[in-house]
Amino acid sequence: MSAKSKVLAYLSKDSAYNTLTPTKMQSVFGVANPSAVINELRNEGHAIYFNSRVTASGEKVSYYRLGTPTKRVIAAGIAALRSQGKRAFA
Repeated sequence: MSAKSKVLAYLSKDSAYNTLTPTKMQSVFGVANPSAVINELRNEGHAIYFNSRVTASGEKVSYYRLGTPTKRVIAAGIAALRSQGKRAFA
C-alpha cells in the first residue's frame, strides 16, 4: 500500500482521531512532502481541508481532515468546467 493510500485510509476512518498533522504524516507514513501528497489526493477529487486551532496551552496546531464539500465549492467546480466548455454532468 502506498503512502498516499495509507494517508487517505487514515483520514477516511470513522473515529474521532481522523485528523493528520504534516509532522505525523512524515513520521508515521514516511511522507517526505505532505503538501504534495494532499495535493494529489485533492486532484483525485477528495475534499481535504487544512484547519488550525489553538490548544488549551496556547499552541497553534494545524492539521488535515477529510470532509464533505460545500454546495458553494461544488458550484464553483461546475462553473469552472463550464467556462472551459466541458460538460459538468453526463
